[in-house]
Amino acid sequence: MAGTLMTGATIWAGPTCTPQPGWLLVTGDRITATGAHDTPPPPADTMIDVAGCHILPGFVDTHLHATVVGWQTLGVDGSAWTSLPAALAAIGAAAAADPHAPWLLVWNARPFRWPQRRLPTAAELDAVAPGRQILVSGVDVHRGTVSSQAMRALGITTRRAQDGDVSLDRRGRPTGEIWEQAYGEALARALASAPGDPVALTRRALDRCVSLGITHAHEAYVPPQHHERMLGLAAPASPRLSWAVGAGEGLLSPLEGPSVAPDGDYGASGREAKLFLDGGDRCAVCMPARALGRLTWQAVKETVAARHPGPLRDAMRRRTSVQGRTLRLEYLRYSDRELADLLSAYLSAGLRPRMHALGNLAVRQAATALRAVGAPAGAAVIDHLVLLDPAAVDLVAASGAWATVQPGFLTTFGPQIVDGGTDRFLTVVGGRSLLDAGVPLTLASDHPAGPLDPLGNLRLAVRRPIQPAQALTPSEAVRALTVTAAASLGAPGAGGLAAGETADLAICDGDPFDPATRVTQTWISGRRVWPAAATG
Repeated sequence: MAGTLMTGATIWAGPTCTPQPGWLLVTGDRITATGAHDTPPPPADTMIDVAGCHILPGFVDTHLHATVVGWQTLGVDGSAWTSLPAALAAIGAAAAADPHAPWLLVWNARPFRWPQRRLPTAAELDAVAPGRQILVSGVDVHRGTVSSQAMRALGITTRRAQDGDVSLDRRGRPTGEIWEQAYGEALARALASAPGDPVALTRRALDRCVSLGITHAHEAYVPPQHHERMLGLAAPASPRLSWAVGAGEGLLSPLEGPSVAPDGDYGASGREAKLFLDGGDRCAVCMPARALGRLTWQAVKETVAARHPGPLRDAMRRRTSVQGRTLRLEYLRYSDRELADLLSAYLSAGLRPRMHALGNLAVRQAATALRAVGAPAGAAVIDHLVLLDPAAVDLVAASGAWATVQPGFLTTFGPQIVDGGTDRFLTVVGGRSLLDAGVPLTLASDHPAGPLDPLGNLRLAVRRPIQPAQALTPSEAVRALTVTAAASLGAPGAGGLAAGETADLAICDGDPFDPATRVTQTWISGRRVWPAAATG
């Protein structure tokens, strides 16, 4: 039988992704046969000895933001800053080093790790970089801050948004801090004005995906006006590329219905629409009322440890209410009726809804709305589900929705959740709870909010630093990042490494759960795409 035969490896075989020593035969763009190590392999045109390696199905990242990641290479990285003064000093130095840039874009700031617990104000940015247009983005890409010059250019004072999306001082003037819809629309405007080729920057991000074994990247938000650009990026199919369409104004703006969604293909998956039910740091959560005392005490302890009022001030400004025996953080972006109407409209138009629901209150709303409109099983995706309770898990299971979680959040945002005490009352990235309830579970990165590395995310899903009882088994984790992820998109790969399936492969130089292991080859449709084959 003609083809390429790979021998000596551990094959994570079939739809169950069960590891077994053996061989794998690829002919054209398909896997034509697999076998155990004691089964004689068939003859082939090409033999590849991959002794000691592990062959996994290609990784399918069902939620990332490659169109944002590319721009980060042109900006200032704030991930290592440990305080507000350190951030301001670095921003001032960057402004001085590039005095003529029309925009100074700062990325990956993590104010929840700073004693001050806040981003700079416009006045503080003006002091270190007078007259400059500056946008500082938090790592979650849900909040930011802008300088006074940027506020004037972007029209922050008149920008439409929900109450609280533009922070105001005691006199009712914008401080420069912006959240959710206001931040998303400011980011869109800033990137439209910033120098750089968006196609080349996105291609660079997609090339990095391929080098990590990602054979299918699903962009979680694309404005309708960029749909044609995405079609061009999808043409090489390296990696396979698909996307969800969102509001034209910005990443976090409310959708108005399917009339603005482009017709035709959305790359390598079906038509999809993105809805944000809650925010990032401002996620919609409900807990027992007794949690209020515990969370307040945790904030006091953090304030004492930090020797700064930031943690307590941050806790006190949250939008909380107590209703009977329930504490609620009131950050839902839609009413129940608005959401149900939108879901009904998108489902009727043949678009799969993908709903950002980080807190358990938002997860409950998503699952309840799907049942209310009679959505068929598998017709929608609920993303993130970072904070869960048993009632939310049961509702998701009853809704028939796919669930996508990000193990990388355990390291990016886990310490913030633990420091605040929320993990005492809610399940954090509850993969085990969801799987045990029968929810079809996929893993993703949400890069840049979470780490892109698929192997690192697999390891975090299995060896968790928080709530270890929520861990997955190795095969469960691999399935969730490969075959189940592909199935959730209706894309190639849902059958895993089995005869007749598309030959999308990630070849590792050892056990994928060994921290020293790396991806050494990526194959898409039977062709090695990384490292690129030598020519000439």
